[in-house]
Amino acid sequence: MKKFYGLVVVVFLLLFATSVFAFGPGGGYGMGPRAIDLSKDQQDKMWQLREKFNSDTSALRYEMFQKRGELRALFANPGATEASILTKEKEVNTLRQKMHDRVVRFKLDQRKIYTPEQIKQLSQRGGYGCGYGQGPRGGGMGMGGRGF
Repeated sequence: MKKFYGLVVVVFLLLFATSVFAFGPGGGYGMGPRAIDLSKDQQDKMWQLREKFNSDTSALRYEMFQKRGELRALFANPGATEASILTKEKEVNTLRQKMHDRVVRFKLDQRKIYTPEQIKQLSQRGGYGCGYGQGPRGGGMGMGGRGF
């Protein structure tokens, strides 16, 4: 029976992967019709900004990963108290808020790189709330994307 479920999971993953690749480059968030042209200088600055963001948030992302694992373990532990789960949840939420603040700062720094015309184009093509090609994850995701 376990082999059957494993086979179903593999088939599902293959179907999902095939559909993702069917879109090709530019088919994801922040690409395609909402993308704007950046000069070489802007692209370089965006890359440097993204690298700085990734290095500055690496420890925070790792800590969030650890705390979420601890929270999952508490939920799975029948002996865990409500108080311990709530305490751990508050820790996770505090880290999540710190990450959110860093993402907002990152987006504000990005905004300084765009020209006023590019900012106007971004707002006309779907808003400034999600990534549009140069998000912190490198794949075009901003705050409104797949999470941190």
